[in-house]
Amino acid sequence: MRKSKYIKTVAALAAAALICTGCSDKTVPTTSGTEQSTTLNSEETAKSIEEVYQEIEQTVSLKSPQCMDDDFISNYYGIDAAALEEYVFSMSEDAAQAETVIIMKVKNTDDLETLTNCLQTVVDEKKNEMENYIPEQFAIVEKSKVQTKDTYIWLVISDSADAITDIIESGLF
Repeated sequence: MRKSKYIKTVAALAAAALICTGCSDKTVPTTSGTEQSTTLNSEETAKSIEEVYQEIEQTVSLKSPQCMDDDFISNYYGIDAAALEEYVFSMSEDAAQAETVIIMKVKNTDDLETLTNCLQTVVDEKKNEMENYIPEQFAIVEKSKVQTKDTYIWLVISDSADAITDIIESGLF
């Protein structure tokens, strides 16, 4: 009887730990050397994408966010995670919600155009899903746009898009 209670307690604690961690950091290790240190000097005040996303979660009420992994973004949107230094790709689990927060940092700025097209595909698919079924969500998707600055690219589809975009811009730049 005690063993069963112990196992349930450990399982509950493990589940709570997983829930509390949110989206995992998709940081790819960088090479060491002088090249990295000169890059870090210009980005010392910038937060990681994971830190920015955590701030978004704490500030804005996201609707059932679900972070997607490398396989998902590759299979559904043609995004090669190997081209990214780090990213968060969060979509609402609720099919009736269009809410999406995607923030990516590319390794090579030559990939920005390709990734812009991939994120535009996300917008187009959301529009198609919502247009005839959920007009208020379609209106939210219609206002969204893919944005880039330096080595970052992001897409926010949300009622709170302005607040989320402000958090992204203040956290990364």
